[in-house]
Amino acid sequence: MKKMSIKEYAVANKISIYSVIKMTKNGTLKTQTHKTEGKEELLILVDETQQNQEAATNSAEKDNIDDYQKAYHKLKIKYDQLQMKYNTLQKSLCKEV
Repeated sequence: MKKMSIKEYAVANKISIYSVIKMTKNGTLKTQTHKTEGKEELLILVDETQQNQEAATNSAEKDNIDDYQKAYHKLKIKYDQLQMKYNTLQKSLCKEV
């Protein structure tokens, strides 16, 4: 088990600190209090296998985003081509009238 601070956990999982605090209060994250220099600090216990699974899901989400971006660019090219055809047809119709 690896110990992380709230801020470290938030940065590692790309979520807000507020969300991490909510998750600790709900009990979805395992926590441990640690006294440092007279202050109690809340540490999150992270299982190494859990962290690896989260990294795998993050990479899968990134692949999905890349797929959406590729599809968007293909559609944008088709849209631009159709827009050009539409404009030329409109110009030719205006000349005839």
